[in-house]
Amino acid sequence: MPNKIEKFFFFLAVCLLCLSPSAYAFHNGGVADCQACHTMHNSKDGAVVATGGGLSSALIVATDPSSVCLNCHSGPGSFNSYHVSSPDGSAMTPGGDFYWLKKTFTWSGGSSPGNTHGHNIIARDYGFTADSYRSTAPWGSYPAASLGCNSCHDPHGSTNGGTANSNPPVSGSGSYGEPAPAGTTRGNYRLLGGTGYNGGDASLGNSFSNAAPIALQNFIRPFGETDTSHVDYGSNMSEWCANCHTDILTNEHQNSSSNFEHPSGNNEGLEDYVDTYNQYVKTGDMSGSRGTAYFALIPFERGESDVNLLDPAGTLGPDSASNLMCLTCHRAHASAFKFVGRWDFAAELLIDSHPAATDAGVTGNDVLYSFYGRDMITEFGASQRILCEKCHQVPKDGYPDFGGGP
Repeated sequence: MPNKIEKFFFFLAVCLLCLSPSAYAFHNGGVADCQACHTMHNSKDGAVVATGGGLSSALIVATDPSSVCLNCHSGPGSFNSYHVSSPDGSAMTPGGDFYWLKKTFTWSGGSSPGNTHGHNIIARDYGFTADSYRSTAPWGSYPAASLGCNSCHDPHGSTNGGTANSNPPVSGSGSYGEPAPAGTTRGNYRLLGGTGYNGGDASLGNSFSNAAPIALQNFIRPFGETDTSHVDYGSNMSEWCANCHTDILTNEHQNSSSNFEHPSGNNEGLEDYVDTYNQYVKTGDMSGSRGTAYFALIPFERGESDVNLLDPAGTLGPDSASNLMCLTCHRAHASAFKFVGRWDFAAELLIDSHPAATDAGVTGNDVLYSFYGRDMITEFGASQRILCEKCHQVPKDGYPDFGGGP
């Protein structure tokens, strides 16, 4: 039986462990603080967690998994805020702000419904419901009725099945490039589910076949996006998206209702578009150079599999190894525009984009925040055309016909 001295040293060791930096970090790449998401006895801070239907089988502290996430990740946004659902569109993270799902804009002759603005997560405690238009993922079969934050993000932060599959334990975030201590590994970028992940619902029988992407965020501005502080994408982003949107790789993102197609992925190099991207400054101005060509609204993959070769503060444009990816044109969470676009795909001139100041449904800083705080007309001029021009010579190639949309 342990004596008092042994008990004291055991207690001291536990205290020191709890005070270590890795213990302080709630979501530092691996398993978080259990009690922040789960409850054993239907109580938290002295209050009843669930009434009526009772707790879920996962013993979570909210109605559904995404509501658990938003208990922490809902609130005003800034470059150092981990909020992804703001009250005003201010969460200008690389992935986007779920705020836009609740915003429908209408104008004479058109509309931009909220459910077309992003991934329609189900977070009932915060007013988010399943997509009313689609029953399954575009170009895939993942059910809209099951979509939540945990469909993409592994809340327990395991990599490739975790230690149960003989993998080393996760010791920190995989988003910022810190080296892992010996005998451990860093988590996946943004806790994205890796190979074998079940998409957040084991009953669906899913198993991700494509690994999480190689990407690196600038730790100085961990949740912001500018031309000089952003995510630098290496490889495998489109492949990872194809875990749910399977056919975007197999059919080159073709739309059955139009002649639109747009290949993306590790094997879809920018090739003939490299020079255009690097030289393009704005409509009518091709005086740019590769050294300052990077444009945060239109990112690309470097074609790198080594995260140590990425530079999230760099301004270099693409080269012959660079790839097109899904996030070149789309946000991962949500945006102000149809089809989760980074810009309004239907507006030939940016000045004609929606949301516009005169649209019904526009409030506060919606127009400014739609382009991540950039006054596009002041920056690029009233004659600026659709941002497809960053890669395409639009007047020569023609404007894209999206048909019914992605």
